Amino acid sequence: MVTAVALIWSLVSTRLGLCARVFALILMNGALLTAALDPYEGRPIAAIQFEPAKQPLTDIVLRSLLPLESGALLRAADVRSAIERLYATGEYSDIVVDAKLEGAGVVVKFITTAKYFVGSVSAEGVPEPPSRGQLVVATKLQLGTDYAPRDSTQAVEALYDVLRRNGFYDSRIAPSIERDPDTQEVRLKFVIQPGPRARFDGATVTGHPDRPAEKIVASTGWKPFFGLLPWRGLTESRLQAGLEGIRNWYSKNNHLLAHVTLTKLDRDEDTNRVTPVINIEAGPRVKVKVVGANVSGGRLRSLLPIYQERSVDRELLIEGEHKLVDYLRSQGYFEAEASFDTESQPGGDEAIEYDVHRGGRHKLVYLDITGNHYFGRETLRERMYLMPATWLRYRFGRYSPEYLEKDMVSIRDLYRSNGFRDVEVTSRQQDNFRGKPRAIAVFIQVKEGPQWLVDKLELTGASEADRRNLRSILHSTTGEPYSDSNVASDRDTILDYYYNDGYPNAHFEFTAVPAAKPNRMDLNFEIDAGKREYVRNVIVNGLDRTHLKLVTQRISLKPGEPLSQTEITESQRRLYDLGIFARVNTAIQNPDGDEPSKYVIYSVEEARPYSVTLGFGAEIARIGGGTTTLDSPAGATGFSPRISIGVNRINFLGDGHTVGLQTLVSTFEQRALATYTISQFNNDPNLTLQFAALFDISKNVRTFSAQREEGSVLLGRKLTKAVRIETRYVFRKVNILGTPLVTPELIPLYSQPVRVGLVGVSFIQDRRDDPTDAHHGVYNTLDLSLAAEALGSQTGFGRVLARNATYHQLSKSLTLARSTTFGTINRYSGLSDIPLAERFFSGGSSSQRAFPDNQAGPRDLETGFPIGGNALLLNSVEMRFPLIGENIGGVLFNDMGNVYSSIGDISLRWRQRDLSDFNYGVQSFGFGLRYRTPVGPVRVDLSLSPNSPRFFGFSGTYNQLIFGGGQQVVQRINIFQFHISLGQAF
Repeated sequence: MVTAVALIWSLVSTRLGLCARVFALILMNGALLTAALDPYEGRPIAAIQFEPAKQPLTDIVLRSLLPLESGALLRAADVRSAIERLYATGEYSDIVVDAKLEGAGVVVKFITTAKYFVGSVSAEGVPEPPSRGQLVVATKLQLGTDYAPRDSTQAVEALYDVLRRNGFYDSRIAPSIERDPDTQEVRLKFVIQPGPRARFDGATVTGHPDRPAEKIVASTGWKPFFGLLPWRGLTESRLQAGLEGIRNWYSKNNHLLAHVTLTKLDRDEDTNRVTPVINIEAGPRVKVKVVGANVSGGRLRSLLPIYQERSVDRELLIEGEHKLVDYLRSQGYFEAEASFDTESQPGGDEAIEYDVHRGGRHKLVYLDITGNHYFGRETLRERMYLMPATWLRYRFGRYSPEYLEKDMVSIRDLYRSNGFRDVEVTSRQQDNFRGKPRAIAVFIQVKEGPQWLVDKLELTGASEADRRNLRSILHSTTGEPYSDSNVASDRDTILDYYYNDGYPNAHFEFTAVPAAKPNRMDLNFEIDAGKREYVRNVIVNGLDRTHLKLVTQRISLKPGEPLSQTEITESQRRLYDLGIFARVNTAIQNPDGDEPSKYVIYSVEEARPYSVTLGFGAEIARIGGGTTTLDSPAGATGFSPRISIGVNRINFLGDGHTVGLQTLVSTFEQRALATYTISQFNNDPNLTLQFAALFDISKNVRTFSAQREEGSVLLGRKLTKAVRIETRYVFRKVNILGTPLVTPELIPLYSQPVRVGLVGVSFIQDRRDDPTDAHHGVYNTLDLSLAAEALGSQTGFGRVLARNATYHQLSKSLTLARSTTFGTINRYSGLSDIPLAERFFSGGSSSQRAFPDNQAGPRDLETGFPIGGNALLLNSVEMRFPLIGENIGGVLFNDMGNVYSSIGDISLRWRQRDLSDFNYGVQSFGFGLRYRTPVGPVRVDLSLSPNSPRFFGFSGTYNQLIFGGGQQVVQRINIFQFHISLGQAF
């Protein structure tokens, strides 16, 4: 038997990597293996067996790998080759070969030990920070790679280190290891008992800080709210942020060479408090002075890298020269030069002086490009840095000899990448252009030369089907421009094509020779696809609440298909799109193994099921004080605090559905909205089904208060990335609370509860770059609704509401935005008039800013309170620009339009005919401030309306209104309005 050989090989194999094992086998395989097999050499093989019987590889794969077969003669070289091939698959950690005689033949037995691979890693039990993702990364256990028992020990040590850095000094970790012999997976779970988090307890300062210790501790933020609140808990990010706060103070106070180092983190085990020991060497003050130009201190700090790097060395000082020169050239000093000098002063401080020679201020007034025929001027200009002066953005233009040279290189590269190998690009400059002093003109001349084209392309080594597919996606096909960049791009395209078709080791070479025709090249792409790999199976780990079917439906990879990286990542994206996973990792098991099929692993981390949002806010504007008085029908300055609470439960019942409850309470509105959302209805990623129930009490229209009870079903489909369509059915019942403030004869009509049942469809197109603060793009909506008695409605009417908004970035900092809104309602059956709560109401911060909230349009002729209208036309224009720094911007705006009695009454005339005429175009001109925040700009708008409407209001009590008495007085919408809100107006 060959047991001795097998034992030696086993010992070697368990201590060496694959390459070393193969090398060791080659060294020993000669005499030792031959001697051990010598009694069986040349005998027929009676049978080939494996122990255990269930192997990582299928019988078919094993037979294809082994150069041994029953009935063949046994050769030592064949046994040696069999061991090498089995190890090359990467599926085995140990292989022992045994041989024994049975009758006239030899039974060869391969005794194997299968490898195990990392299938999933999870860590739980720790309050953030650190997050679960950070803990998993800290283990350094890579999905799909080999697993050894020592790996879990090292992972535990790494986790303890992360926990200690985040204040959990008394943590305990219990690793759980689950092995799956069917898939050779190891699933590792680290259950952590973190214990209490340590807190800061001051700081010890050593060295020469040149600053009181209490001031240094205040800079850390470890004790918040000016030191009045308790010490914060220790986290790694908070510790580093505190040190960074100290460094920032020294940097702002010109100690650019200050060194702030955490030398130790002392902990008192009895109190579980930590005291960082910080060594500070303040170093000298660095004074920077610019001679020859007036540059503010704030500008210097943003320009000079010594402030960003908090260091002073020659390279940074030279970079500062370049930054200063670039800044001055942007101001029109195209000939600017700068140099620096350093000096140590007697008190230990250091002085840096930049000597600037600005030269005369010039203006680039003209840029001409000639000789370009293949590419248009705009194509070349969009790749150039030179910019003639414009009043909107560049007062003096953008020019320098270096910029010009870079632009010429860009033009050359563009032509060469399109086959113009001999292109020449030259330039000349002219000062005092057309007699204007210091006006510069630049003339660029292009000599294109002949264009080289591909005469013939051969794809060697590719199948006919692959040739057809490749020719449709390659650049270098017959008749197309020839260039090195196109060939390089085609190389990547070909390798990606094969890589995504299961050929991870595809190889590409090419040859290019001149063709018989002038300016033509013959290309030959030589492709060696290599060995194809397939999907053995897909493994999903980490599911707890989620149904497996929900996940597998979104994984397009199937067993037996080619192993495609594109399909792997696309499936990963689809899982993320469900919105129920905090993390989706994917890997190929045993990626380096030489085996024909691979397991594809998806290891997911389910997101926390519940999320709670809490918001506080207020509205300050001319919003009035309620509906209990006849005073101020046009509204009065008011303050409305509001609080909102939202609770969402994602992945409800493990199906990826979401249940939500949103509430809002203010002095003008109380709302509760419950929703049930199926985000990918019927397994369609673009289809959403939502059920909603709404209860709302609203007083935002001072004419009346309304209680709304509503149920709806909405089906939305995403047609493209920017286009969405929604269909819905809505049934609601609206009760008017109290008595509407209208003419007594209308009270019986307007105070009745109203049922409305309608179907509707909405079309939404959103091509804005940023929905919260757009700078370019378009936003279109069209909403069509039909209320009918057959749908449960007491009134039959149709409604159309359309909006078009466009955004144009005139310059880097100037944006022109405009929005037009049109709406109409037409009654055709049921009640004699459109219900009061269904009419159009407008006015306020997000519509017509000439009015307080919902005060636009027709008004009751006796009380003066708004009664809404059946038509709407509004147009708004805004010019948005920066005002102070990067976060404060300004807006000039004009709003024009109104709510009208009917579509036939729409008019844009300026003047109001009389006190009963409200069908005209009200104008609003104003200025606004915008303060940028992470959730959108905080907005303050000040509006002046020169033609705000006048009307009759009622002076008296309710009894006088109903039974007689009181009198009418002339009132007017205040020509000045102010609005404070969040987000742009549109």
